[in-house]
Amino acid sequence: MTVSTVFFLIAAIIGLGFLGAWLFRITRVPEVMLLIGAGIALREFLKVDTDLIFSIAPYFGVFALVVIMFEGGLHLDFQLLLKQWRNSLGMLALVFALSFAATMALGIYLLAYPWLHAALLASALACTSAAIVVPMVRQVRMNRATKTVLELESSLSDAVAVLITVTLLNVFAKGNEGGNAALLVLASLTGALWIGPLAAFVWGWITSKLSDQPLIYLATFAAMLVVYASCEALHSSGVFGVFLFALVLSNGPRILRRVWPAQSPREELREWMGESVRGFHAELTFLVRAFFFVFLGMLFDYHALTLKIVLEALSIYLALIIARWLAVSWIRIGDDKAERARTTRALFLFGPRGLASAVLATIPLQYGVKISADFITITICIVFLSNLAITLGVRWVEKGSLPAPPLVKSE
Repeated sequence: MTVSTVFFLIAAIIGLGFLGAWLFRITRVPEVMLLIGAGIALREFLKVDTDLIFSIAPYFGVFALVVIMFEGGLHLDFQLLLKQWRNSLGMLALVFALSFAATMALGIYLLAYPWLHAALLASALACTSAAIVVPMVRQVRMNRATKTVLELESSLSDAVAVLITVTLLNVFAKGNEGGNAALLVLASLTGALWIGPLAAFVWGWITSKLSDQPLIYLATFAAMLVVYASCEALHSSGVFGVFLFALVLSNGPRILRRVWPAQSPREELREWMGESVRGFHAELTFLVRAFFFVFLGMLFDYHALTLKIVLEALSIYLALIIARWLAVSWIRIGDDKAERARTTRALFLFGPRGLASAVLATIPLQYGVKISADFITITICIVFLSNLAITLGVRWVEKGSLPAPPLVKSE
């Protein structure tokens, strides 16, 4: 392949991303399926080596996940987060636990997987995709409380799935040493909780002093990667650490005013994250999302599909739908019956699988766990089905909602 061809393909993918975003505003059909379809077509056209794709997947997938989680943390409102944390954590616990249990049971009894393989598949499929949910809920008409619950649930479920998967794989690699597993879980839960916020306060103070300096976004991007690497070095969730880093960095002044009100008048506490940083990261997030979904399409080998795999994927997806509906029925958001019904529709529909599921399905290979080819094919089938459901259901969610917000905020 020539250099000019590579450059043309890069330009075409970016163009498809813009086209998909434009079509979504007009038709309310998400661009996810368009980009995944482009990836499938590229795989066939370029005859890409499957082993090469899967060798790249863990690295590109984790990078994309970090970028998306940083974006999600930047846009979460701290005040709404305090109001909706019970609903968010309650929904996360119910959805993840029910989805994990249902998928693991089907993995053992339907697919005849060993318990480790079934647990790894359950972990990969129990989490919703922050890469899809976070950007999309900002474009779909729904109330802010519902958006906050969905953003927080998808962001945290990615972190929980990564935690469980890495714990299982480390236990497998170390010969099921229970003490090591307990220490690993403890480190995973605590490391990110102090590294992310502490780094955000330190970096927020630094950027408040250097806000007029050029290239501040690149420095912030480097700080984000350092946070991820630091958490991972302590066997903690780097993804969750980055999410907390962005959340505190974006809401730092408001947090300080609550815990240290005497210092609130200081000018440097007014704003840590300038619009230029948010704007640059929004551009990077768009670019990464577009390439990720094309890459996801390239991971999908439709030649490997058989009737057996399709039926197995449909069975697991049906179990995931039932698990999510049971969990959503417990959540109450809204002042009246009509608003609660719209909220229930939104919470139920926005359970797509994507980035995290695809990455977690390939990670066992890096630990020497010999998973079957069906393992990855079933995962990507469910990614496809769950995104197809959103494509078909956006108008159902928006039914009776307020008009869509403007694309550009008025000053």
